[in-house]
Amino acid sequence: MQNPLYLNIENVGALQNRALIPAFDRDKIKTSIAHIGISNFHRAHQAYYMHELIENHDEFNFGICGIDLLDADRKIYNVLKDQDGLYCLMVKDANGSHQIKVIGSIVEYFFGPENPMAVIERLAHPDIEIISLTIAEDGYHLNEITGEFDQENPVVAEDMRNPFYPKTVFGYLMQAFKLRKFRGLAGCTILSCDNIKGNGDTMKASFFNYVNKMEPELLPWLKENTTFPNSMVDRITPLTRPEDIETLKNDFLIEDQWPVVCEPFANWVIEDNFFHGRPQWEKVGVQFVEHIEFYDKMKLQLLNAGHTLLGILGTLHGYKTVGEAANDEDFMYFLKTFMDAEVIPVLDKAEVHLVENYKSTLIARFKNPYIYDSLSRICDESSAKVPIFILPTVRTQLSKDKVIDRAAFVIAAWCTYYDGLDDQGKTYKISDSISNVLIRRATQSQQNPIRFLEIESVFGDLKSSPIFVEKYVRYLNYIRTRTIKECIKDFNSGLL
Repeated sequence: MQNPLYLNIENVGALQNRALIPAFDRDKIKTSIAHIGISNFHRAHQAYYMHELIENHDEFNFGICGIDLLDADRKIYNVLKDQDGLYCLMVKDANGSHQIKVIGSIVEYFFGPENPMAVIERLAHPDIEIISLTIAEDGYHLNEITGEFDQENPVVAEDMRNPFYPKTVFGYLMQAFKLRKFRGLAGCTILSCDNIKGNGDTMKASFFNYVNKMEPELLPWLKENTTFPNSMVDRITPLTRPEDIETLKNDFLIEDQWPVVCEPFANWVIEDNFFHGRPQWEKVGVQFVEHIEFYDKMKLQLLNAGHTLLGILGTLHGYKTVGEAANDEDFMYFLKTFMDAEVIPVLDKAEVHLVENYKSTLIARFKNPYIYDSLSRICDESSAKVPIFILPTVRTQLSKDKVIDRAAFVIAAWCTYYDGLDDQGKTYKISDSISNVLIRRATQSQQNPIRFLEIESVFGDLKSSPIFVEKYVRYLNYIRTRTIKECIKDFNSGLL
């Protein structure tokens, strides 16, 4: 009987009968991409695409240097060191088949808190032509109310006091570009891969505002030597569970400390605005466009909004995963009608065929029972997600005097979510940077329903819309007297 083999460069060749292993010589790879934030999503998405390009098209000029900047990221840094940058991508199909692929595109790795100057030097190296990022919404340090870069954030002040031990991604980038300028080197492309509308534009504005505060004399050079293409990224990638690690060990005889689970579907659309050259990602299915707005909007307001909807409603019912909620006919009918009646009308009518195809694949993706995507993950930091994923649909529909009933229902349900108890009588964890405010306002809403809508950092001036407020209050009162399942059934039947 074979024993499990530990995943590293020494053992990878012996895994060829257990998994798909890299069919290329990693020693030939030149590192030209520095990626900040080695998240599960990055490893299932950008690193996957780069692996496919190396393996199938001999693109050896754009290996990835993985960089983590947060103390909380020490574990993944240590895992990558131990495993020589290798990890298993577990692609789980809805039919129950699992494909195990060892990804080999990450060939270097740095940890900022351990040696910030080493990270700055690597980012400043002339070989680095693209600096990409998955740093999540809070990594951009945006003001909750204005959406602009928050110059008064405490970590920004800390960067000012200790510029060579930065706490923000902007501090690392600024020091790296100062070195490039001093050494007479060119700049590079900064490519955001985060779920933020206009992520490249947001990164550019935030970084330039940071530099303007810290080193304004660097700005003219930056404007001439950097580009910030917007991108749309799409692949459902849940948290890795202990069960996934055990499955690899017991069923595939591979010991991987931190594999990544994902669905078969993957999509990436990028504005073709690179400062230097770029990988020929189009050879592996990446779409390059002149403008990203349509794709951005479609993904955020269908997939991410759909996830958020299922997360809130499913949690209230007592479900634990997206798959459970999506395979409930009542919940799915509500989601489909939300998409058809409220989201699709705000999207580009000239691209209706793309929208319909995307919606159809999306529903099937949500239903995949093998992607254990926890609703708690979906609901984490909802105060940052709802304004991006759901409220733009509400505002556009209101401006056109169109339907907003389902969105108003979801917001009312979101208010009751902060009561902290599902319809099975069980509590669930609430994780949000402003959870104290959300819970307090939800409690106050039992006496005055409008109190929840008065959280300006989330809702802006939405409380001044009589149409929205009337529907929200009606649904909130209804939800508070019945189970969420009863409410959805009544809504779907036209009784609510």
